[in-house]
Amino acid sequence: MRLVRIAFATEDEKGLDSRISTRFGRAPTITVVEVDEGSGEVKSVKVLKNPGAEAASGAGVKAAETVANAGATVYAGPNPGPNAYLALQHFGIKVVTVTGTTVREALPKVLEELKSSGS
Repeated sequence: MRLVRIAFATEDEKGLDSRISTRFGRAPTITVVEVDEGSGEVKSVKVLKNPGAEAASGAGVKAAETVANAGATVYAGPNPGPNAYLALQHFGIKVVTVTGTTVREALPKVLEELKSSGS
């Protein structure tokens, strides 16, 4: 069993039923899902407030730090801005673009992307 921790930029605190945000840095919440990469079984779900949502500047970098501090190795959601993307890369976090769905619906797509990319 290989567990992977995936952070999603989300609009609310509904866990797996949260809508994926249209923004990364200013998303209200970050939903972190720990899942067995092989079976797809969800082991834990944690919803965090995104400090970038209210930041005067540097929202994307603050969101990237939140993702890293949560122990996530994958970020899934809308494309992050250039500074946030560099911050995610700095932390060794893989970026998977997913929009227009819920965390629950996106999870199999993200896992498939990880398998196909060999991560």
